[in-house]
Amino acid sequence: MSTLTNSSQQRERTFGRGFRWDYFLEDNLTGSWLQTVGVTALAIVTGWYTYAQYKAHPTATKVILAAWVVGLVMVIWGELAHRHNRVSRWLHDNLFSSIANSLLTLLLTLVLAAAAQGFWQWGVVNASFDPDKTAPEFRPENGATWGVIWGARKLLMTGTLEPKYHWRVWLSLWYLVGMWLVTYVTGRPKIKEKVRPLRLVVNALWLLSPIILYIFLAGVPDKPFSVKTAAIGAGILLVAYAILWWQKVVSFSWQSVLGTAVVWPVAYAVWWQIGKTGVFEPINVDTWGGLLLTLIIASAVIVLSLPLGILLALGRRSQVFGIPRWILWPGAIGVTLWGLVTSTPGLLETSRNTFEKVTSFWPLIILGLAYLLDRMFQGNLVAGASTAFIELIRSVPLITLLFMGINMAPFFLKAGTDVAKPWPVIVGYTLFASAYMAETVRGGLQAIPKGQYEAADALGFNAMQKMRFIIMPQALRIVIPAIVGQFIGAYKSSSLVAIVGLFDFMGINRVIASNPQWLGLRIELYLFIGFVYFIGSYMMSSYSRRLEKRLGVGER
Repeated sequence: MSTLTNSSQQRERTFGRGFRWDYFLEDNLTGSWLQTVGVTALAIVTGWYTYAQYKAHPTATKVILAAWVVGLVMVIWGELAHRHNRVSRWLHDNLFSSIANSLLTLLLTLVLAAAAQGFWQWGVVNASFDPDKTAPEFRPENGATWGVIWGARKLLMTGTLEPKYHWRVWLSLWYLVGMWLVTYVTGRPKIKEKVRPLRLVVNALWLLSPIILYIFLAGVPDKPFSVKTAAIGAGILLVAYAILWWQKVVSFSWQSVLGTAVVWPVAYAVWWQIGKTGVFEPINVDTWGGLLLTLIIASAVIVLSLPLGILLALGRRSQVFGIPRWILWPGAIGVTLWGLVTSTPGLLETSRNTFEKVTSFWPLIILGLAYLLDRMFQGNLVAGASTAFIELIRSVPLITLLFMGINMAPFFLKAGTDVAKPWPVIVGYTLFASAYMAETVRGGLQAIPKGQYEAADALGFNAMQKMRFIIMPQALRIVIPAIVGQFIGAYKSSSLVAIVGLFDFMGINRVIASNPQWLGLRIELYLFIGFVYFIGSYMMSSYSRRLEKRLGVGER
């Protein structure tokens, strides 16, 4: 009994001990006249809004006020008694750390509660979910008409794609879902090593996924087998293998050489056989639309922009031996004179104004480019070209590249060849994204300590081995958040393709809202589209955080 009495007396002696009210008021209210005015104004606004909400929703406001008071009392008691539990500590650190934050907690809680109440009434209580009652005469006055989502599901998901091809879209979806499930299951630590052969097969299928999905969604034409195409593909792969072996990235073996030589002919033969069967007949890709088109464009840009951005970043930071001046300047002068002799006279004769006469002397630009290459890059053509590409692409808006891609695509094809809009859009968007990706990767390369480069050189690694095994894994690990940010940006910014006439997930909204049956139902469509964009962005962001945690990014 005496022990309990002594403990109670000890708590009474320590309760509030060391707490200085003058310091508390100075930190939270009277530190400056601006702070006093700000906290007073916040208190007035909070009090007024609380009273207004109490008049409109008395029960909900009473519950929020009671919870706020209880949390505030818990924090005050913990501060005065110098004994916080987990709940009061979290409340103090996140919601009640100061007078201003306590008032903001109450104000924002009431605002969110009012918004949630309004949305509940509009989106659930007074809403209509019947897809057959979306016409203006059947719509509720103060509620949403969610039936438009189900009624326009085909346009939202696949756009104007013919229904007979929908099974191929579902096949693509289930292929990806199955791959993700197998990858997740085989990646568990307990069975990871036991199913190593299966994981190798899954990794190979992931690498082949772009080709497989292309077969599903675009189809394969029925064309005769070309021995020339098979031979050219095999030759390109052998040259690539020779370069990698020369740089000591891969080891030489006759089995690997034989496998490299036959992989393209075999793949081409399989491609030809698929086209011959007619099961996956070609689809007019201009009919792609809705979420399908958005995912295709975003996925293609993400998959292509990362390796291209890495190459551009390495090219910009390359330190290869440049073109000597005794070669650069005579060559530049010779090409300039050749252009002035062969091109300028004819252009001057057809010039209609002063501007066209000045542009007739365009070969002089070659001397300027030679000067920049010599002065800024010491003749390093790789660094100069990479830098010029990055800065040029980053200096123009994405819309410009999309329009240029569509308008300039025929110049790179045979006369009379029609090209579907999605392909030049993907190319232009990929070039745009790769320029920004290059700068992101370059930031990671510059963050690697110089000692890592010196250690790789000391081990006898050549340039490609150094980048492949030492530098690039660390650089990419550092910039994972920035890379995923670029991926999320590519996913959301794909909605800009609607400006060039493609009806993606966002652009198809205009088609749906112009239908007499769904006329004016834009809010419901925008909310659904925003929710889908949020889910996709959140999934990429969540995977990024898990990957950072697994790799220990940011840990010290």
